[in-house]
Order: sequence, then C-alpha cells, then structure tokens
Amino acid sequence: MTAEPEAALTVAAVARRLGVAPATLRTWDRRYGLGPSEHSAGAHRRYSPEDVARLMTMRRLTLEGVAPSEAARSALASGTPVTGPSEADVLDAYADVEMPADPEALVRAARAADTAAVRWLLARVHPRDTLAWYADLVGPAIVALTAEPTFETAGDSACHRLEGAAYAELRSRTAAQVARSGEREALPRALVVPVGAATDLEAHVLTGALAPLGVPAAVLTGGDADALADAVHGAEVGAVVVLVGAAEPPLAVELVTQLGARDADLTVFWHRRGRGVAPSGAHHVRSLGGACHEVVAVAG
Repeated sequence: MTAEPEAALTVAAVARRLGVAPATLRTWDRRYGLGPSEHSAGAHRRYSPEDVARLMTMRRLTLEGVAPSEAARSALASGTPVTGPSEADVLDAYADVEMPADPEALVRAARAADTAAVRWLLARVHPRDTLAWYADLVGPAIVALTAEPTFETAGDSACHRLEGAAYAELRSRTAAQVARSGEREALPRALVVPVGAATDLEAHVLTGALAPLGVPAAVLTGGDADALADAVHGAEVGAVVVLVGAAEPPLAVELVTQLGARDADLTVFWHRRGRGVAPSGAHHVRSLGGACHEVVAVAG
C-alpha cells in the first residue's frame, strides 16, 4: 500500500497555523512568489506541504529580524524537501517564540476587531501551559472587557470575539497535542461539567490542560441533573469536576447528589468562584490548577 498524500491547505488554514493574516500570505505570493502551487479545475489554489515548509522558513526569518525580501530569497533557495512538514511541525512551529502576557493589548485588539492580532497574542503566550495562558492572559482580558460599560452594535461583541478566538486557540492546542503524542484521541477518563454563567470557557481550559498530563477529558453540557448524571454514568469515568459560577444553581447541587447516589466509586470535585464550601459528596478545589492536579491523582 502507498502512503496517503498529505492534504493541501487553503489560505485561511495556513494563516491560522502560521499565525499570520491571510492578507500577509497573499502579499508574499504577489511580491515574492511564495504562493500555493496546487490547483484543481474549478477550485482555488491550495498550499502543499512543500509550500508550507517554505512559508515556515519565511516566517522564522522575519521573526528573527531578516528583511522580508531577503527572507523570501532564503525560503525559495532552501529547496523543496522530500517530505513536507508533519502536522505537529506546522502546528507547533513557533511554540518557542513566546511572548509575555499582555491582557491590555489583547483587550485593545478585541475592541478594535483586529482578529489577526487577537489570534497572534493568544498563540504566543504560554504555548505549552494552558492554565497559565488562561490565568495570565485570557481571564484578565475578559474581566477587563466586562468591567466597563461599552456601546456595541448588533452582532459585534468584543468579549464574544475574544472568547471565540480563545476556543479556536484551544482547538489548535488540542490538535498539536494529539499530533505530538502520535496517538488518537482516547475515551475520556474525566469529565468537566460547567454550571452557571461564564464557566464554559473555563471548563474547556481545564479539559485542555488535562490532556498533556495523560488524562483524556471531555466537557459535558446540557440537560437537567438526571440527564447529566446518566451521561456521566454511561461514560464510565473516574472523576468529575463541577465548575460553578458565582451564583449556585440548584442544578449543580442536585447533580452532585445524583452522582453520589449512583456511583460510590466516582470522585466528584467542586469548584465555585468566590466560595470554599462544597456540597455533601463533593471535594472542594480552590482553583483550576488545583482541580487539574486532583483529577490527575485520581484518574491519571
């Protein structure tokens, strides 16, 4: 059997993976000839793995301060590799180009609807530490965006724009983790259940932080306490983290009660903003980091 060829990528896909704006790629194509080489009838041109390899060289050199024209000459002269970069190479190419967390810059970019800048900042801060990424950058930026009254037009929300980009970054980090490990995504051994306002993103952050520590996890949402407890029971996991907002919805307490009644061997953790009291049947954790370590100890 012959190896299946690597899929060609669109301009948008390459831009996301390399952390540049699509307009930048089009400029490099027009000025320096670093464009997509694959073309099929009736379809847009797409970047081959070899094209992406040259763009990676171009981007690395420009980050090092080399003039774009000189960087392009070096990228074109580097030749075409026998095999293109792996998915892990592309997704993780600039993980070591780390920037300090700057929540104020992220807020400005979100308010200015500068999506490329938002994605750039999100990708370059704590690329291998999702919990620190959220604690130092994303969380403070969301707090800042919601701290002051702001006039927004219909369908244009800076906070939702930032949250959407954060979810996209989490998806990229998850893909990179799977590519680095070389393993298919496994069945979850832990579940994170967000209950209450503004806990969904935190649940995805915690889930993303558990994977590199050897604990496949998933976020469980939707339904009443009975339905959620049924889903947990059917998943056969070893630990559940219930994330609760500042208000304590009755659903969260009822869920803990249901879980305790159905499975005595299941470990349930409880994290609530601003409060340190967990309902009967759950273990209190003070932070997302604390929840991460506790889950690893139980389900790792």
